[in-house]
Amino acid sequence: MPEYPKPRPSKTPPHVSLRGLRKATGMTLEQVCEAASDALGLPEGKRVQRGTLSLIESGQRGASQQMLDALAIAYGMDPGDIVTDFVPREWANSA
Repeated sequence: MPEYPKPRPSKTPPHVSLRGLRKATGMTLEQVCEAASDALGLPEGKRVQRGTLSLIESGQRGASQQMLDALAIAYGMDPGDIVTDFVPREWANSA
């Protein structure tokens, strides 16, 4: 049986910003918002807003994995292709 060399240590894979991905696909904020809203099944009046996407792209707002899956679909990728370590804060129930 051949002996293989010890594998190299794992490295963090390359990262691409959401803004960079949007620009590479030639989509506008509005187009991505519409496609993501469709992927989420959101009705009119509850669509993903341009400002929300802009804040997510700039890192000023976190995104749930559900939102990232919708963005992946908007960009023609598979759900789960865009990942995050963002954990939404838990809201205390007020009595």
